[in-house]
Amino acid sequence: MISSRKRNLEETKTEEQKKLRQDTDAVIQQQKLHGLKNQGATCYLNSVLQVLFMTPEIHDRLDPESQKIDQELRNIFVRLKKRTCGTEKITKTLEINNVSQQRDAADCLDLILCKVSSRVSELFEGQLTYTTECSEGHVINEETNPFWTLPLSLRDNPDETYSVEEGFEKVFQIVSYSGDNMVYCQECEKKTEATSGCEMVKFPRILILLLKRFDFDYNTMSDFKSDCCVAVPSELKTKDKKYKVYGMVNHMGSLRGGHYTATVLSKEDHTWYDCDDSHVTQSEEQLFAETRAYNSRTAYLVMYRASERESEEVKEQQRTRRRVGEKDEPKKRRMHEYIKKSGEKNIHEDALQPGKSSEIKTNTFLITFITGFLALIVIIAMILTALSRN
Repeated sequence: MISSRKRNLEETKTEEQKKLRQDTDAVIQQQKLHGLKNQGATCYLNSVLQVLFMTPEIHDRLDPESQKIDQELRNIFVRLKKRTCGTEKITKTLEINNVSQQRDAADCLDLILCKVSSRVSELFEGQLTYTTECSEGHVINEETNPFWTLPLSLRDNPDETYSVEEGFEKVFQIVSYSGDNMVYCQECEKKTEATSGCEMVKFPRILILLLKRFDFDYNTMSDFKSDCCVAVPSELKTKDKKYKVYGMVNHMGSLRGGHYTATVLSKEDHTWYDCDDSHVTQSEEQLFAETRAYNSRTAYLVMYRASERESEEVKEQQRTRRRVGEKDEPKKRRMHEYIKKSGEKNIHEDALQPGKSSEIKTNTFLITFITGFLALIVIIAMILTALSRN
C-alpha cells in the first residue's frame, strides 16, 4: 500500500517536472531576443552588437564574400535569432587580444564601422560643412568632414537635466565673432567681424549621438566622467529629415571601472528590451510610452533611424511640386502662341507671369501705331522729293 502511494507520488512529481520543462521551453521559444556571453570584460562589445543587431538595414548589406568583418557579423546575427551565443570569433577578427581589459563602447563601434564593407558603413555616414564668413560675405574658411557619431558635449549645462534635443540644435547654431574675437579676412586684408556655422549636407540613414560623459578637465588636468541626467527625445528633426530613437548603449559605474548594457526597441513587437550580456529581458519601464523624452543618467550612445514616413512625405511634396509645374505648362504654351501670333519677338519672359496680358496688348498697339506713323512719314518725304524735282 505504501509502495503504491510512493509510486503515485513519484509519477505525479515526474509529470510536474515534465510540465515545468515544457513551460520553460515554451517561454524560451517565445523569447524574441537572446543575449551574448561575456568573455571577461567584453560588455562594451556585446552592447554595440545588440544595437547593430536591432538595425536590420545593415543585415542584407553584409557581404558574405568579403574578407572584412561582414561574415562574422552575419554569423552572430543568425545565431542571435535562435539562442544565446559567444563572441570569440569576432573578438579575434577585431584583434581584441585581451578580453579582460575594459574598453570604450564608442571606440568599439568606430572599430567595427572601419572594418565592415562600405555598403554597411555608409548607412551611418553623414557629412558636416563648417563655414566662416566675414561681415562682407567673403568665405574665410570652409571645410566638409564626414562622421559616424555626432558628439554632444555635456559641459556648461545650466540645467539639472541636459536636453539632448537642444544640444543637437546647438551644433547648427550661428556663432558671431566681434571685438577682440574678430577674424582676419584675406580679401578684406584686415580683421573683421565674422560668423561661423555648421550645416549637415549629408544625412545618415542611421544617426548616432555620442553623449560625451568621458571628458578632460583642464582645471584639474585630469579625466572625468559625467553622470548628469540627460533627456533623450523620441524624435529629432532637422530640415526635411525626422529621426526616431530605437536603441541606446548605457554605461554604469566610474571612469576607471564600469559596465555597459544596451536598451533596444524591437520592430517586431514594438517593445523595449534591456540587454545585459547573456540576459535579455523586457524593460520594466517602456520608454516614451507616456512622454516624448526619457531621462537617463546612463545613456551614452543613442541610435536614431531616419523616419520612413517622413521620407515619403518629402517625396510626396516633390511630386506635388512637379504636378503643379505640369499644370502651369499649358498656360505657358498658350501665352507663347499668343506672342508668336502678335508678331512681337522682344517681349520679356516676365510677360508669362499672370496679369501681364494687358501689358502685352498695350505694347503691341504702340508698336503698330509707331510703325504706321514712320511709314507715313517716309511716303510724304518721297512725294516732296518728287515735287521738288519737277
